[in-house]
Amino acid sequence: MHTAMKTYLRPPTGFGKQLDAEMAPLYQKIRNHPIVLDVENGKASMGLIRGFTKEFFPLVRGTYRRMSMRLQHAAPHDCVLQENLLKEVAEEVWHTPMFVAWSERIGMKPQDFTEAPYLPETYGFILFLDATSTDRAALEESCIRVFETELWDDFANYSQQSSLVQTIASSGVGGRAFPQAADKLADGFRKHYGMSNDDVEFWTEHGTLDQEHTDMGLDIVDRYASTPLLQKRARESASITLELWIRWWDAIYGKYRG
Repeated sequence: MHTAMKTYLRPPTGFGKQLDAEMAPLYQKIRNHPIVLDVENGKASMGLIRGFTKEFFPLVRGTYRRMSMRLQHAAPHDCVLQENLLKEVAEEVWHTPMFVAWSERIGMKPQDFTEAPYLPETYGFILFLDATSTDRAALEESCIRVFETELWDDFANYSQQSSLVQTIASSGVGGRAFPQAADKLADGFRKHYGMSNDDVEFWTEHGTLDQEHTDMGLDIVDRYASTPLLQKRARESASITLELWIRWWDAIYGKYRG
């Protein structure tokens, strides 16, 4: 079995650390969201927990498919990048059955997910993630800006590198707040809701495994967002993802907290 080189084609730039620091206030809003704090402190009703579980399911169910589509944005010869992205996909596949087991543990049935529409904010967040993960043409037409001010009278396609930076910034950097939030949720479910370690496997997996995923995402953005324009794209994509995430959870809390 061949062992791929573990060195990316592009050297680090230092931008990743800067971007991570810029996004920190948004990370904290997710890590300390009222949903997370209510569960952590045993104040969340089962109505809120089940509503949160329902609205979270579309994110879980489609994550590995979205991640597999990101491979379209990697250059054909960049085998190390492709290997790492494929590893993420293989790990994410198993999170859907973990989440289904979680929903059953809290007394939810399939019709709880299928008989009523999801919140508009759920659709908005998921559709943005879809847009940043899909083929390059859809990304160019749907995500953020299509052209630059200096090219207002002309047309310039995004480069493949730009589409890669945007999709990784959205999922890899935009998801960096979730591992710590997941750890808090797991702790709260165990302490206050009678859950075992097996019951909260989905949340603990995302508290540990997802940190590795987002560390890798930040490293990719650091290396491939190597110009001011690409860094602007990364910053926009990450910040929009995080803002949409916060509004999504705000809407869930507003509807289901009782």
